[in-house]
Amino acid sequence: MGTVKTLFCGALIDCTGAPARHNCVVAVEDDRIVSVTAGSTEVPKGAIDLSDCTVLPGFVDCHDHLGIDMGDEVAQSKEPFAYTAIKGVRNAQDILRRGVTTVRDVGEQEFLDVSWRRAIREGLIEGPNLLISGKFITRTGGHAWFFGNEVDGVDAIRRSVREQLKQHVDWIKLMVSGGSSTPGSVVMMAEYSEAEIAACIDEAHRGGKKVAAHIHGGPGAAWAIRHGVDTIEHGAFLTDDDLKMMADKGTWLVSTAGLIWAILNTPGMPPDYLVKARKSFDCAKSTIGKARRYGVKLAYGGDTYHGHPAVELSLLMEEGFSPIEALQVLTINGATLCDLGDVTGTVEVGKQADIVAVKGEPTKDPMCLEAVRFVMKGGQVYVGG
Repeated sequence: MGTVKTLFCGALIDCTGAPARHNCVVAVEDDRIVSVTAGSTEVPKGAIDLSDCTVLPGFVDCHDHLGIDMGDEVAQSKEPFAYTAIKGVRNAQDILRRGVTTVRDVGEQEFLDVSWRRAIREGLIEGPNLLISGKFITRTGGHAWFFGNEVDGVDAIRRSVREQLKQHVDWIKLMVSGGSSTPGSVVMMAEYSEAEIAACIDEAHRGGKKVAAHIHGGPGAAWAIRHGVDTIEHGAFLTDDDLKMMADKGTWLVSTAGLIWAILNTPGMPPDYLVKARKSFDCAKSTIGKARRYGVKLAYGGDTYHGHPAVELSLLMEEGFSPIEALQVLTINGATLCDLGDVTGTVEVGKQADIVAVKGEPTKDPMCLEAVRFVMKGGQVYVGG
């Protein structure tokens, strides 16, 4: 028998879709949940007492960049390589301690994410379970060209995909439209042709990997969806026809509306970034609600606003998601998108013990997700206990 830890939960939202249960005992052996029982009348001897907390699965962030912080990205791209590596280590630790136990990193300079993933797996640094994309693919002078792999043309794109596969990435990331954080970039412009987009998706799928496409809106969205892209990142300006096609094709939307809110509410943001954020915030919120109504599968991305799922939860609830549905977007939906739905994303017997406790009731006050009191990843306690 392995090491057993017992948690006493004042309230438990397991994110299976069931309502909250109270006075539950969760038993963890090594890295797995081995039992979940409700209705306990007292805290078991030796248990970690979370009786004043709501317990949830660890959050799953499907869009982040550990080496990039919210703000002037051009300036950050000029920082020494070693400095960026250290910053990523700090962000990995901070994100985990804020309750995010799984992250899909969708692009870094010079394959830094390959080293971070290895270091986390080997226990050299603290961080979430990390899925990586290597160097995202962007056209010459395209969105975030200063971080990515600039390539043009069908053959060059296929070669770039193969370069990512050589590094054993988990996903391929393609910049289809312009972006808010690149000065002068037009967010509705398709920065690649339909043939180039199709080539990226085909080459990735032939290599057994899925494609995450940076798209705010515009013609590139329909092209990517039509050719089988797996996820659309951001999507603030997606049309009703885009969303209907996504629902039909099973294409995921990774919402980063919380990042736009943060840009608008954080001093010192670059002026060009602010202008684009003001134009997109209401549309991004509206797209969340329309995606729900059309049946589009939705997951959460913090992007460079690291480890703040509370804001996204609040926006989801404002746009018509029930509290339980919204919490599922932050947990099991993200796990499913990452092909980890049978591993994490819910508090159930047999799942990996990725567990978070917050002070408060997130179904009534979404911002209580900021009050993290306990974090366990794979059975190891990082906060509390």
